[in-house]
Amino acid sequence: MKLTNKLKNLPDSPGVYLMKNAKHKVIYVGKAKNLRHRVRSYFQRERDDRAYTEYLVRHVADIDFVLTETEKEALILENNLIKQFKPRFNINLRDDKTFISIKLEVNTKFPYPKVVRQIENDGARYFGPYASARAVRETLRYIHDIIPIRKCPDTVFKKRVKPCLYYQIHKCLGPCCDLVDEVTYRGLIDQVELILKGKQEDLLTVLKEQMLEESKALRYEKAAKIRDRIRAIEETVEKQKIHSMTFVDRDVFGYYLAGNEMWIEVMFIRSGNMEDIASYHFPTNHNTIEEVFRSFLNQFYSQTRFIPAEVITPVESADSRLLEEWLAEKKGKKVVVINPKRGDKVRLVEMAQKNAENACRVSQTYEGDLARTLVSLKETLGLRHIPERIECFDISNISGKQAVGSMITFEKGKPNKARYRRFRIKTVGQIDDYAMMREVLTRRYTRAVQEDDLPNLIMVDGGKGQMGVALKIFDELAIGNVDLIALAKGKKENPILGEKAGEQIFAPWMQDPVALSPSSPELLFLDKIRDEAHRFAIAYHRKLRHREYYTSPLDEIPGIGIARKKKLIKCFGSIEGIRNATIEQLAEIGKLPAKYAAEIFHSLHKAETSIAEAANQCE
Repeated sequence: MKLTNKLKNLPDSPGVYLMKNAKHKVIYVGKAKNLRHRVRSYFQRERDDRAYTEYLVRHVADIDFVLTETEKEALILENNLIKQFKPRFNINLRDDKTFISIKLEVNTKFPYPKVVRQIENDGARYFGPYASARAVRETLRYIHDIIPIRKCPDTVFKKRVKPCLYYQIHKCLGPCCDLVDEVTYRGLIDQVELILKGKQEDLLTVLKEQMLEESKALRYEKAAKIRDRIRAIEETVEKQKIHSMTFVDRDVFGYYLAGNEMWIEVMFIRSGNMEDIASYHFPTNHNTIEEVFRSFLNQFYSQTRFIPAEVITPVESADSRLLEEWLAEKKGKKVVVINPKRGDKVRLVEMAQKNAENACRVSQTYEGDLARTLVSLKETLGLRHIPERIECFDISNISGKQAVGSMITFEKGKPNKARYRRFRIKTVGQIDDYAMMREVLTRRYTRAVQEDDLPNLIMVDGGKGQMGVALKIFDELAIGNVDLIALAKGKKENPILGEKAGEQIFAPWMQDPVALSPSSPELLFLDKIRDEAHRFAIAYHRKLRHREYYTSPLDEIPGIGIARKKKLIKCFGSIEGIRNATIEQLAEIGKLPAKYAAEIFHSLHKAETSIAEAANQCE
């Protein structure tokens, strides 16, 4: 059906419309209370935002639509379709993993604060969000330092048979071994909640009362510990930075527009205190500010995140009442969306606006510095191209075991994690970093040559040896128009003279390595890339090592669960102790049914039985 006929036959009902180009690709997704009025308005000449609509309509060759029962359903479907199709003219908010929260599973026996990225309706209590992992680490470090709750994760907690070092230094009360009752521990968790809510003053009141009670009961050692806790909290009470007039949870939004680029800043205010701030940057795609904010807010809260009581915005949203209804349904409580005109809330918006403007300036300065650094690298090292795309490799292993390789990619000076790759070494079984690097480079660039997917610069961690390996791969695969460098440690550190280890940069076209100043932007940039490749390799190596060393032989025996494994370890001391026990000892000391005792014994001695059978056959 021709586009004109579709426009004539649009229904008068809520729904979602998908605009497509001549190649039948979705280029814009929108929702409407009345599809007929909304879609046809794009083709009317009297629209206020005619410049934008003309730019969009020029690319529209077809329109599909999906009917919904309500406008709220259309709002939800619009967000889902934007995620699915990633249309060119929509604001596409990609922040599924931006925010971190702290979770307290208060419905479990001995909970502890966990770091999570997804908020679920599971009865737990969530605090945050925090835009940076650093803020979470500081908060948890502060909590663990002054409140003696458990530190170990569930996997360790369930298997532990004796308390860890934290118990010995009085930083934990030993709930893993039932050395503290649930009521006492619950009191500690209440104190943790007060800190996470920003109510340190209330916590100080509670602790001072406890200290007085312990002192009156002549338990001076306990009173002294509480006194130390009080002092630690009093030293950090100034953590609260912004106080609003009421203790309300709020998200405050501000924006700054620079050409076709927009920066949006979000201030997270919890219980009257600003907990964190987050920044977003994307092209407006010729949308109006109102349309950008409407789409941004809808997508922002479609993610799984904490929903405050108030959402304060710098512009009116056409979906504000609809957004209120939708958020209230998700939260289970009333939520208001406000565009303030006067008072304290206007000042909060102004603060968010200033932060957005500052984020723009910082971003532009940073982008300029990166561009200058890349140009300077080309000139300093004599590269053929400006290294707009760099691929760096590193190898990680212990005595040749669990050997892995990593490849990380930087594009225009920034990491592109979608292009990170990791390799498990398959052909090298001994300590030979050169052979391992050869395998990784061969696997990567055999495919890259086939797909014409080569970077501007390849960087390896190591000296001339690693560079020589890479050069052989270049010759074998006929790679000729790509620069290659190797980064290696030079002069050793001399702590007495205060000298740091120097870095040397090797390149095939240079007879001697280049030693840049340790504080030069170029070397700091290359160090950053090398360190990221090393981190990525180490993370994969640790994952494989953990899988190998922390898997118990008991895990493979049916019917032996966590409780029985913990009990056996407690009785026999170790896996070796269990292996040395007889079936009768397993049944009697471990208090196991005869069936399971025999199963464990035969399973742990399976290898010995196989060897004995093979020897008998040979005889």
